Parts: sequence; structure tokens; C-alpha cells
Amino acid sequence: MCHVSRFAQYCSLHVSALTLTAIAVDRHQVIMHPLKPRISTAKGAVYVAVIWIMATGFSLPHAMYQKLFTFEYSEENIRSLCLPDFPEPAYLFWKYLDLATFFLLYVLPLFIISVAYTTVAKKLWMRNAIGDVTTEQYVVLRRKKKKTIKMLMLVVVLFAVCWFPLNCYVVLLSSQTIRTNNGLYFAFHWLAMSSTCYNPFIYCWLNDNFRTELKSLISMCKRQSGPREHMLPSTVPSYRVAWPESGHFKRSQVSNALPSTSNIQSGKTDLSSVEPIVPVS
Repeated sequence: MCHVSRFAQYCSLHVSALTLTAIAVDRHQVIMHPLKPRISTAKGAVYVAVIWIMATGFSLPHAMYQKLFTFEYSEENIRSLCLPDFPEPAYLFWKYLDLATFFLLYVLPLFIISVAYTTVAKKLWMRNAIGDVTTEQYVVLRRKKKKTIKMLMLVVVLFAVCWFPLNCYVVLLSSQTIRTNNGLYFAFHWLAMSSTCYNPFIYCWLNDNFRTELKSLISMCKRQSGPREHMLPSTVPSYRVAWPESGHFKRSQVSNALPSTSNIQSGKTDLSSVEPIVPVS
């Protein structure tokens, strides 16, 4: 159980960090290259598999070198603990393993996320509206740009703040600068894992389209709970906004004339909009 427990702890952290990095790279590609087709379901599955394989590879060294030690303080006080049991020189092995983990799974992802969102924010800020706009429209567009940039900055800051305590604690512990503290480790581990839970609240706060889509999803769930025998299957795929930059998302009304198959399958983003459109299964 020592190996499984340690593997689950590290693998969950690594999957979370790598997933946040992949999301940032995907958003960067959508905004910077709007004419390129979106990632297909098959490619998405491959990327998810790669994330899990990388997380497994990074987690195995921590899981392999674990051993159950039993400490007998008295006849009635016996404790069993899972502790690192690295090969000699154990001190250097542990130290450099955690340093490598710190740079590969905190510093490097933070750098990639920061560069991706900084580039996206610059692109959105420098983009001008198409055609003539009134002063009121310009003010509204500028306000929405500020909200989007604020959202991107907040995502980066939250990632850095939530993940730094745990990584710093692990590095100091492996360097034998501090002594182990289970309560402190649990708190830092919880803070790091909670970083993925904050993003939906950030989007709901700063993203009008996210709130609209969330309300639409709740309404759709309520409708589906009713009788369904008279409902006809839809022939037009539904869409959602992965995250918006400007404008209120308006669902197009389905008419008798269906869109052409080439338009649906191309997956290309309109030049007049930077909002990535992804199919909802």
C-alpha cells in the first residue's frame, strides 16, 4: 500500500499540473491561429493519454522507493509509517529527484502558462473591432478586453500561489532543511489540488458567456428530466464557448435549412471572432 498511496498522491498532482498546461497551450493555439481546425476527438484522446503517461513516468520513482517502517515506542504504542527508501547515496538521490520534479512540474508549466496567456492577452488587447464603431461600443469592447485579461492573469497567479507551498515544502524536506509534518503536507497538498476547482468560479465571475452557457446547461438538464418520447433527435451539433473574449454569445436558431456539411466539419474559427467553438458530446 505504501507504493500505491505515494503513486496516487504524486500522479494526481502531476496530471493536474500537466492538464492546466495543456489547456493554456490549446487556448493559445485557438487565438493565435484561428483558421486552423480544432483538435479532433481522437487527437484529444491521444493528448490525454500522453498526459497520463508522463504523469505516471514522473510518479514512479517516488512510488518505487517507499518502504513501510515500524516504530515501537512501547508495548502499546506501535506506529507504522511509509517513508522514502532511496538507494545510496540516498540523500543526494532524494534531493535531486525532488529538485527535478520542482523544475519540470512547477517552474516549466508555470513558464509555459505565463507565456501562453501573456501572448493571448497581448493579441486580444491589440485587436481592433472590424468596421466603424461608436464611442459607446468602443468603451464596452475595451471593458470586456480588460475583464478577459484580468481573468487570464488571475488563472496564472492562482496556479503559482496554489502550487508553490507544496513544491517548496517537498524541496526543503528532501534537502533536510525542515522536518516532516503530516498536517502541513496535507494542507499544502489540498491547496495544490484545489487550484483546478477555482477556474470555474473565476470564469463565472468574469465571463458573461460562461454564465450564459451555465444557465443554458442547467435549463437543458431540467428539460431532459421531463417526458422525452416526443422529442426528436437534433441533426445540428450543439456548440459551447470554451472561453470568450468579447461579445455576448448568442445561440443561433435552428431553421429548416441545415448548414452545409463542409462548414460543420471544417472546424475553422471566424476571423471576426476569437471565441473557440468546440463540440459538445
